[in-house]
Amino acid sequence: MLYEAIALDAAMTASDALTRFARHGLWLDPGQKEAAAWIASRAATLGLSFDDAARMLARDLHRFGAAIRRQWGASILWYARDVVYALQACAAAAPHSTVLDALSLHEPDSRPPVPVPAAGEMPSHEGVVLDGGLPVAVSLRDTLSAATLRDMTRAQPDFGAVRGADGAMRGTAGDTATHSAHEISCWPRLDAPTYVPALVPFDVIVGLATAQRQDVIGSQVIITLPPGAHAVDVTVDLMAHGLEAPDGWSRTLHVEAADPGASSVCFRLVGHDLAGPEGVHLTTLEVRYVLGGVVCGLASRPLIVGRADAPVLDVSADYGTPWLAQPATATAVDLRQDNEAPDLTIEISKPDRDASSGRFVCRLYSPHDIHVDAGPHDIDFLDDAKTFAKLIVESVRDCAGDPLVENALDSIGDLVAEKLPAAAFDALRAVAQRLAPAPPTVLIASAESCVPWELARVAPPIDASRPAFLGAQVVVGRWLRGAPTVTPAGVTAGDAAPPPRPPTQPPAQISVRNMAVMAGMYRAESGLSKLPAAEAEARALVESYDAVPLAASTQALKQLLDAQLVRGFEHIGGADVVHFAGHGEFDPTRPDSSVLFLSNGKPIPSLLFRSAKYGGAQQPLMFLNACMIGIGGEVLGEMGGFPGNCLRGGFGGVLGALWEVNDTVAAEIALEFWRRAMPRPGTAPEPVAAILRDLRAGYVCGDASTLPQSTYLSYVYFGHPRLTLR
Repeated sequence: MLYEAIALDAAMTASDALTRFARHGLWLDPGQKEAAAWIASRAATLGLSFDDAARMLARDLHRFGAAIRRQWGASILWYARDVVYALQACAAAAPHSTVLDALSLHEPDSRPPVPVPAAGEMPSHEGVVLDGGLPVAVSLRDTLSAATLRDMTRAQPDFGAVRGADGAMRGTAGDTATHSAHEISCWPRLDAPTYVPALVPFDVIVGLATAQRQDVIGSQVIITLPPGAHAVDVTVDLMAHGLEAPDGWSRTLHVEAADPGASSVCFRLVGHDLAGPEGVHLTTLEVRYVLGGVVCGLASRPLIVGRADAPVLDVSADYGTPWLAQPATATAVDLRQDNEAPDLTIEISKPDRDASSGRFVCRLYSPHDIHVDAGPHDIDFLDDAKTFAKLIVESVRDCAGDPLVENALDSIGDLVAEKLPAAAFDALRAVAQRLAPAPPTVLIASAESCVPWELARVAPPIDASRPAFLGAQVVVGRWLRGAPTVTPAGVTAGDAAPPPRPPTQPPAQISVRNMAVMAGMYRAESGLSKLPAAEAEARALVESYDAVPLAASTQALKQLLDAQLVRGFEHIGGADVVHFAGHGEFDPTRPDSSVLFLSNGKPIPSLLFRSAKYGGAQQPLMFLNACMIGIGGEVLGEMGGFPGNCLRGGFGGVLGALWEVNDTVAAEIALEFWRRAMPRPGTAPEPVAAILRDLRAGYVCGDASTLPQSTYLSYVYFGHPRLTLR
């Protein structure tokens, strides 16, 4: 049976583990110290008694598992444990003892990682389910009662039904450039030792190679030179955790068309001294190839830093997965000049590959000549990113429909802003000053998909006439970068290399031939409330854009995902833009937390969208006008939730809501959005992110007689900030 994973590290204290469990609504006794502290803080926020808050926050223990990561020398060991057992063991242990000791974890007890199972299947053995090296679920033997198992089975995603069976809160796509005589093919070069002692300088050589290097995780490099050019200068940036670069993290690589492997750049690095019992620090060297302020591709390789007094590495491990064999991040490197480059890119990566920690690294890129500290800068959420984001969204849900929502959003905005380095705001102001009065375009490309960076408060605001939140101040888009790309189904080793999903950069234009609109028409037997405004919204879009109307059914959803739509009697293939109006939810008790609801009340997990048959020349824009599905969960996919799974399915952009939305306001937002994104002939379309910036400005506070409408700030957008529909 699959259970949602709560990520722990074996080096955490038992008290810290109990605190993390409590923040996910998991405890054996609400009076236990860590649980009581969390419940009391939430009770004060919600204006509830302690007992009422405990009842509201508590989750079913039998739907979760503990995924425990342990560093053992230069290897990673994984342990899958029942949450009840983990809670009992941590509660019985001394508060400052480690999870390792509290749960009595031994090397032979660890189990090999379990790969993500195919749709509709369950793992054959116990263990932690890993996707891209990150824990996404826990597989445990069925030890529960038959009734409980039946309930849990109902909560599991039903893939088979979609495959074949039948409140009101709710450039062109792809790379179509042809090869020319000025195109050069080569491979990343990243020369570095696999082990270095701390405090001892060592060199890393970065460049390009004429053949693929087996020791470098990287894809083919395509360099496109303008007519008449014989060389190009490429910026090479290096990132890693736990290292210093005394001479800087950035170099310029001069690439000659006649011999792209002839030149290289050198970085001198030094590892930090180590603390902790293991004696080694596990990290990843990540190189980014940058042209014109745009990240064109990545390559990486693992690195081990040992104690300064231990220059020799013993890698003879009988258990676990050696760090040097860990999957690493890489994408194709396409060095073509991007005329649609964002004014500022905020890149957030995770070189330590440890999902149980909140340590990330941030770097800034811009095609403009701005003098700011580009990084790398450290980010630490002091918790894992998933827990941090969950608390933020729940804080807004707690105050929805209450005047205190203004206070909650202001506090959240400050908290999110504190996690970004000050240099990010310096760069934002420098670019804004350079482009005034036009607002700057910003792309946040991140290895995590959960944190709502759009809510970061810009203080003082760049535009005082608008709400101070980042998403209302600038033209911002999100993108997911830093996970292994998906190979579309049906592609074999002998086939030509397919377009990566998602690509390194999102598309800046989508040519629209066909629009599809799906609406939930909920009846009493569905158990869900009708959404009259959503139904009217869908009908209006079908009429205005001659869209293909789709029933919210399993058959219609399969046609959409398989790009097998029919208009009248004509087969039209896939859609170029898709709109869904209906109910959605982010439910932490489900193995795949994000679901949308079909008309019959059936929940559809976001994981299904990962199998969509899009990508390459057809990357549709998806507008999911439903509650709680804009958040990118880290479950059953390192880029989970609807944003991540849609992008992994080949969609070129996704809009969704972070919390419950007002049905009427949501319908007004949707109609206004499409009116401006796809206007009548003779009127120029506006960029998607620019429209959302204006719509977020509909959040108005300060009038005591009017309740702030948080729906306007709920929408997040994953896609290029300049994306325009043609």
